[in-house]
Amino acid sequence: MSFELEKALYGGFNFAKSNYVLIWVNGFIAVCATVLASVTIIGLLVVPAIWAGFTESLLRIRRGEEVKMGVFFKAGFNQWGSFFILVLLLALGIIVGFALLIIPGIYLLVAWYFVLYLKIDNSEMSISDSFGKSMDLVTEAGWFKIFLFVLIINVPVSIADAFTFSLASIILFPFVAMMNVEAYMLVSDKRESQDDMIVDNTEANI
Repeated sequence: MSFELEKALYGGFNFAKSNYVLIWVNGFIAVCATVLASVTIIGLLVVPAIWAGFTESLLRIRRGEEVKMGVFFKAGFNQWGSFFILVLLLALGIIVGFALLIIPGIYLLVAWYFVLYLKIDNSEMSISDSFGKSMDLVTEAGWFKIFLFVLIINVPVSIADAFTFSLASIILFPFVAMMNVEAYMLVSDKRESQDDMIVDNTEANI
C-alpha cells in the first residue's frame, strides 16, 4: 500500500495532460450516449455499462495501452448486467446511509469509492467482493486520506462551477477522472507493478 495524496494528484494530472483530447472526446461521447439512452426506461439499464466502458479506457490509458476515440463501449457492455446491479446497490446504499443522519452516507461514499474500478479491473470478482475489497483498500490507505482526496478534487471544481455555469467541470473533468484512476492504482498497488515493468523494459533495451 503506497497511497499518497501528492502522487494521486500529480500523477493523475500528468496523465490527463498527456491524453487530454482523447479523454475529453471519449467523455463527451459517453455523455451523449447517456443522454440518448436515458430517453427510455430500458435505455437507463445500459447507462452504467457506458460509464464502466469509459472508466476501463481510463485504466488502459494509465497503463500505456492503446485507446481510440469512441472505442470504449465493449468492456462495459460485456458485463452490463453486473454493472447495473453494482451501481444500483452502490446508489441505494449511499442514499440510505445519508438518510441515517448523513454521517453513515459519507462513510460509505468513501469506503466504496473504488468499487467500480475493482469490478472493471477484475471481471471475475463478484459484486459483493468488490464492495468488501474497496472497504479493505480504503481502510489500509486510511479512510481520512481518501476522504481528503475526494474533497480536494471535487470541492474546488464545484465552487468554480457555481461561477462558470458548470464550465469548470466540462474543462477539468479529464484531470479529475485521471486523478481518481491514479488513486485506485495506488491503493491497489497496481501503480508500482506497472512502474516496475516500465523500468525493467527500459533496462532491457539499454
